[in-house]
Amino acid sequence: MRQYVSPSNEEVAESRASFEQCRAEMDALREAARPARRVAILAGPALRDVDTAVDCMCSCHPRPADVHLHDGGQSCRCQETEAEHAARRETILKQWSELSEDFADEERFDRQQRQLVAEEAAALGVEARIEVWAAPFVVVGVCDGRGFYLRERHGSYRVTIAPDEDPGSNPWAAEPTEPSIDIAAGDDSELQEDGRFSRAVALRVAVQTVRTALARNACDHRSVDSEPYCPSCGVRLEDAEVWRWTGGTNGYRT
Repeated sequence: MRQYVSPSNEEVAESRASFEQCRAEMDALREAARPARRVAILAGPALRDVDTAVDCMCSCHPRPADVHLHDGGQSCRCQETEAEHAARRETILKQWSELSEDFADEERFDRQQRQLVAEEAAALGVEARIEVWAAPFVVVGVCDGRGFYLRERHGSYRVTIAPDEDPGSNPWAAEPTEPSIDIAAGDDSELQEDGRFSRAVALRVAVQTVRTALARNACDHRSVDSEPYCPSCGVRLEDAEVWRWTGGTNGYRT
């Protein structure tokens, strides 16, 4: 354990004296270098105020050969007039204000999305929450007793559910060695609303996918007349066995 101990008055005084000595030495070295700095600066691009450039601590002085940093010193802040300095400060404040408004808008959008996800989960009768907001986006939950998550990144998504051995577990938090079942994948355009990615729509897609997969896996797939689809779960009968994951033989386990 560590505990902060306040320095004694003697230690404070010694520290301040050492600091003042270092600053005095640096000032002396800087003063001794002024003639050489002036010569180097005069050899470079013409400046509005050479004396200010000599005292400036920006790394563009003296660097007459480097025109990529502040145009060889010409556009350094030390060369600005009061009017130019005020205009630049005003521009920075305006940009910061716009950036703050963008952050506020994004924060309001996130709160709205969080509320929409909660309302969507309640309407669908599931437990769900946003686990990761971005890079990747992940929503996790439990639908009809089966743990699931939807992961979206780089324009595509995947829906994964917990295995039969532990259906209520969280497959997103499971160890990589633990089995899980991928039941669907698609393009993120399926998760959009009004041209914009919607977290509520993502949850809706995940729940619909989970319920469809569970129903098709448990279904006996009845055949009625010549209909190609099962009347109970809607799966194409010739593809029915693809939805069987019990036993882990169909490739859905990862």
